[in-house]
Amino acid sequence: MGFHFHDFEHHRAYVNGVRLHFRKAGSGDPVLLLHGWLGTSYTWRKVAPALAQHYTVIVPDLRGYGDSEKPETGYDGLNQVEDMRQLLQQLDLLQPHVVGHDMGALPAYLYAATYPEEVKSLVYLDEPLPGFNLHEFTVFSRETFGGYWHFGFNYAKDLPELLITGKERQFIEYLLNLMLYDPSSISEEDKAEYLRTYASAGGVRGSCGCYRAALQTTEQFKAAGQTKLKLPVLAYGGQFAIPTTKEQMLMVAENVEGGVIPNCGHLIPEEAPEFLTEKLLDFFSRV
Repeated sequence: MGFHFHDFEHHRAYVNGVRLHFRKAGSGDPVLLLHGWLGTSYTWRKVAPALAQHYTVIVPDLRGYGDSEKPETGYDGLNQVEDMRQLLQQLDLLQPHVVGHDMGALPAYLYAATYPEEVKSLVYLDEPLPGFNLHEFTVFSRETFGGYWHFGFNYAKDLPELLITGKERQFIEYLLNLMLYDPSSISEEDKAEYLRTYASAGGVRGSCGCYRAALQTTEQFKAAGQTKLKLPVLAYGGQFAIPTTKEQMLMVAENVEGGVIPNCGHLIPEEAPEFLTEKLLDFFSRV
C-alpha cells in the first residue's frame, strides 16, 4: 500500500534561531526536498509520496514560508543551508539526497558545494546559477522577454509588500499563468493552500527575503563554484522555462546528467510529477 501526502507527519523543530515546520514519512536513506519561490512543502505533494515508499523523505517549509516562522532576516543561501543541516542533524538523518527547485535549488547547491562529504547527491531543477549565468536571465532584452523582473521587484525595499498585500491571490494567479505550461496542473484547492499562509501576517517575508539576499547568495555561489562538484548531479529544466539547466550545471559540476522535460513550464514538481518521480527514483538507486 503506497503513501499519500496526507500520510506525512507534521513536525516542528527549532534550528538555527528559527522554528521550522516540516513533513516527514518513509524509511531508508534521507531525501530532502526544497521548494521554491511562492511554494511550500505542499509543492511536493505529487512527488514525495512515491519517494517515501523507498526513502525517508523530509519536506520543510523554508524559513519565511508556509507554517514555518517568518523572521525579517536570514534568507541568504548559506544561512538556509545551516537551517537544513541543523534540522537533519536534529533528526539524526545523515548523507541526504538534496533536491532543490527554483529558489530552493540555491541552498541545495550550496549545501552540496560547501559540505560535499555530507551530501549523497544533488538534484537541481530549473533555476539559473547566481554568479555564473543569472545575469543573462535578468537583462532587459527581447530574448529574455523583458528579463526576470521579479528579482529586481522583490529586491526593492517595501515595494512588494505595498503592492501585494491585499492582492495576494491576484499576484499568485498572475505568476502561475506565467510559470505553467498547463495551468490546470494547479487546482483551486492548491491555490487556496498556498494563499492560506502567503496571505497571513508576514506571509511575504520569505518570498521577498530570498531575493533581497540574492546578491549575498551570488557571492556565495561565486566562492563555492571555484571548485567543481564531484558528487552526482541530476539537472532538469522545463521545455518552456530553463531547458539549458543541465548545460549550465556543467559550469559548476563534473558529474551531471539530466536534460529537458517536454511540455513543461517552470513548476516541474507540480506539472511533471510522474516524469520527475521516475527520474529521481532511478537516479537515487544508482548513486
